[in-house]
Amino acid sequence: MLAGGRPIEVAAGAACATSPLEQLIVEVWHVIRGGGIVLLGEVHDNAEHHRVRGDILWPRLEPRFATRDLRPAAVFEHIDTSQRERLDTFYAIAGRRQRQAADLLRALLWDRSGWPAERIFEPLFDAALRAKLPILPGSAPRGRAGALARGTAADVTDAEAAALDLARSMPAPLVAALEDDLQASHCGMTPSVGFGTMSLTQRLADAHLAGQLLEGVKKQGAAFLLAGNGHVRSDRGVAWHLRHLAPQRRVVSVVLAEVEDGKVDAAAYVPRAPDGAWATDYVLLTPRQARPDPCEKVRQRRP
Repeated sequence: MLAGGRPIEVAAGAACATSPLEQLIVEVWHVIRGGGIVLLGEVHDNAEHHRVRGDILWPRLEPRFATRDLRPAAVFEHIDTSQRERLDTFYAIAGRRQRQAADLLRALLWDRSGWPAERIFEPLFDAALRAKLPILPGSAPRGRAGALARGTAADVTDAEAAALDLARSMPAPLVAALEDDLQASHCGMTPSVGFGTMSLTQRLADAHLAGQLLEGVKKQGAAFLLAGNGHVRSDRGVAWHLRHLAPQRRVVSVVLAEVEDGKVDAAAYVPRAPDGAWATDYVLLTPRQARPDPCEKVRQRRP
């Protein structure tokens, strides 16, 4: 784990007196107990990331944090506000019995969602349910942020208009860095035309997540966000919007990064802002998920 610019340990869950994960649990729950917001990142298809974050939400390693007087909201990027009724129905049907992650994921029609397989996410949702953390939707309905960015959305609310204004006010260096990352995620082979709209869509998605977190804090006193690493960056992600919407609220970002072969300098895994500053508060390093090169098919199709 890396914290505050210094390496503490390289691998998550190392066998030592106090593991990096145990240290992280202590520190993020201290933030939660103070009414703060903790942003927990992920690489979506990395099962270890969901397991590790489950250990944070339901801290069996540090049971003193699992107290009845504290039930922070667990806001999930993976659930959008159009699914709120399904979520409410699940809780109503489940009643007081032990709720199961598999039942929740079926209720949310996970197999149609486009997210990686539900078996990967079950430990994360299971932990939130066992800890009795209220699970809340984080994202806008599918396509809404894109429609707002393109100017084609109907019935734009005051909150959406305010989010648009704030997103458009992000400093140019941060916007440029975001567009560079978006182009890289498209294998550097997509024309730059259109990345402006894509960038605004991402910023609006972050704005919506920030709003849902603040709703969660209002109801529960504190909140976790479960989202991709791009959303939890502290320079231009959800945290940037929270600094403008609730500057008094403490916000802590945790990026979960995959260790790469031959990349042995722990500091090299730290995301950086355009000025070189850390773009997260903590980095927890985990094994890399085996996957094919996502750009290989793109290269093969290129004339």
